[in-house]
Amino acid sequence: MNIDRLTLVLLLIGAGLLILGTGSILWRRLYRDDPANTARRIFKNSAVTFGLRLFVRGLDTVILLLLVGSLDPAALGAYNTAALLVAQYLATFTEFGLGVLLTREVARHPNAAQRLFGVTLGLRFLLIGVAAVPVAWLVITAYHAIGALGLSEPLTGDGQQAIWILLLTLVPGAYSGAVTALYNAAERMEVPAVIEVFTALLSFLARIGVLVLGWGVIGLAWAAVFVSSITALIFLALQVRTFFTPTLSFDGTALRQLVPQALPLMLNNLLSVIFFRFDLFIVRAFGGSNADLLVQQYVLPYQLLNIALVLPPAVTFAVFPLLARRAGGVRSELASAQQRTLHLLLLIAFPLAMLMTVLADDLVWLFARRRFAEYLPSVTVLAVLAWFLPLSFVNGLLQYVLIAIERQTAITRAFVIGAAFNLTANLIAIPLAIRWGRPQDALLAAAVITILSEVVLYMVFHPVLRREGLTPAIHRLMWRPALASLLMAVAMAPAILWLPGWPGSVGAILIGPLVYVAGLWMLGAIGAEELALARRIAGRTAP
Repeated sequence: MNIDRLTLVLLLIGAGLLILGTGSILWRRLYRDDPANTARRIFKNSAVTFGLRLFVRGLDTVILLLLVGSLDPAALGAYNTAALLVAQYLATFTEFGLGVLLTREVARHPNAAQRLFGVTLGLRFLLIGVAAVPVAWLVITAYHAIGALGLSEPLTGDGQQAIWILLLTLVPGAYSGAVTALYNAAERMEVPAVIEVFTALLSFLARIGVLVLGWGVIGLAWAAVFVSSITALIFLALQVRTFFTPTLSFDGTALRQLVPQALPLMLNNLLSVIFFRFDLFIVRAFGGSNADLLVQQYVLPYQLLNIALVLPPAVTFAVFPLLARRAGGVRSELASAQQRTLHLLLLIAFPLAMLMTVLADDLVWLFARRRFAEYLPSVTVLAVLAWFLPLSFVNGLLQYVLIAIERQTAITRAFVIGAAFNLTANLIAIPLAIRWGRPQDALLAAAVITILSEVVLYMVFHPVLRREGLTPAIHRLMWRPALASLLMAVAMAPAILWLPGWPGSVGAILIGPLVYVAGLWMLGAIGAEELALARRIAGRTAP
């Protein structure tokens, strides 16, 4: 990484910190909490979390820009395979749904917080020892066997080392996740969000150091271990100060009672990962000599979409304690909260999907630059894959609604059906496309299958929610933002077509959102109810 690029990075960090600091000062001076104002409290929990996580995602985006532009795509693909295995599959399994369970139970029974914390943390550590390490070994062995059959290449030496090193992040990550659940239960989501910002800054600097020193993907793995350990120490200090001294329990009776409750949540989370990302392992298994390159060409669109995916967790985590409390009351109140949240999510999802479709070529070029030719298949994949966002936002919230009413098994059944469809379709489409000599079509097919899988998931959720009196009438919520986003695309097209290069893209970005908001207003998507909600948040009417 050259000096000019490093200077630019440091300037971006400085500007980001200035914006973050100014926002914090204004927030402390202008925001006044009102325990009786539910709308304002939810807005605070989601807005602060979203703002901070957006800043974090901005740092990750800068790092992504540097990594994609600096490292060989195949080497980066090998690292991303290791990171996906550990940070998503193994981390999801060893987390075992215990974060959501701890949040729900502590929100309902605050006096049981210390006991539940110790038991859930003990179970996490047990799962790391008895499951994560053997699974990592099995995956490495399986890819060796696939390589011996000539279908693909075995994992590279760096890829294998990255897996073993990243496994070390699971222990501090488990502890940090448990403390985060306590803060979520207390509806203090801003605290973990602030720690996430600090962690992101530390991670940013660590990964910049790795790139400057030329330590490659192995250095990136060790940087992850260092950062996760520091984060855990910070959470330790905060937990002792705010809640209680951490405990660790391996009580057999308590663990046996906990596992049946947490198992559906873990399966839901794990199946959700399989639902979206097992296609990457199939690409890796059948990709032949270019397997790692294909992986990276497919990973980049997902990494760009992660910028948009920062929103749903911020909103759903903010409303989840409210949903959990209303689940035991009048069902119409829960249904109303569900519909308002779905409306908000869809108003944001459609323009994001349209922006990424229209600007797919520019986004991939921005990150790949001199390696753009190697990432050309990523352009089409991104333009198609962006349209999984609207239903993804919807399904993400509906999962938490079902958890709130203790219908976790319904989520499990839905994800089993969705994952079965996803795996079957990808196991047919990807090998066929690669065998016919069209690996780029394999990536496109995987993107289409991801969208169809979201449709399948919603179709399974819908009848369960209808029986519970919580029918998600998204057809009435979708058409206005969908039409407004289409108007936005029409307005953006002249700027892109008539002004080549970055001036056209910048012009389109400036024009598009204005047209979208105007379209929403004309179509009636922003009406009296939305304005009344805004007034409640501002405290201008009685909550």
